[in-house]
Amino acid sequence: MEWQSEEFGASHEGMAGAVLADGSEPGPEYLDAGSGSHMHQTNQWWAYNGRLGRQRADHMRGSCSCGWRAARH
Repeated sequence: MEWQSEEFGASHEGMAGAVLADGSEPGPEYLDAGSGSHMHQTNQWWAYNGRLGRQRADHMRGSCSCGWRAARH
């Protein structure tokens, strides 16, 4: 779930982000919802579960659209 600061709007939109074992942040995962040509993409932490060829998150951390990152948890 993402959040926004009422004071700053989208310039401070945050979320719980995935962190890989090497400490890097993974790129977006694509979710195939069926037989259409459009594939939804997400950076939500829950998508990095290692299933169906996806990357597996080792940790999570708070992140903000302004570039701020918390320590991994």
